[in-house]
Amino acid sequence: MEFLVRTIGNAVGLWLATTFIRGMDVPGTPTTLMTIANLLVVGLVLALVNSLIKPVARFLAFPLYVLTFGLFALVVNGAMLLLTSNVTDALTGIGEELGLTLGLHVATFGTAVVGSLLVSLISAVVVGF
Repeated sequence: MEFLVRTIGNAVGLWLATTFIRGMDVPGTPTTLMTIANLLVVGLVLALVNSLIKPVARFLAFPLYVLTFGLFALVVNGAMLLLTSNVTDALTGIGEELGLTLGLHVATFGTAVVGSLLVSLISAVVVGF
């Protein structure tokens, strides 16, 4: 149940990030229902990346976390969002027979860091409810 709530929180955060941050967009979603479905899939991928790969990245980067007093977490979160973008770009062909284009496009690493801040903040608020 918590994983489903985290996926929904990520989807809401991604929706706000793609709305307000230039350089983040969801490709080819003409209707609202398709946009919601796409954001839920991308939110699921982000939740999987955060639960499977992020702990390994945290462990490997532990000295940098200590050295920067935890600010290196911004870099790791941005990298996880870029990884999600790359994974979902590979999913672009899936769902075309249904008329659903899946994916998330993040232009630069700076955009990913700012986007990950917004997604993390909104996701924490949604999961908190």
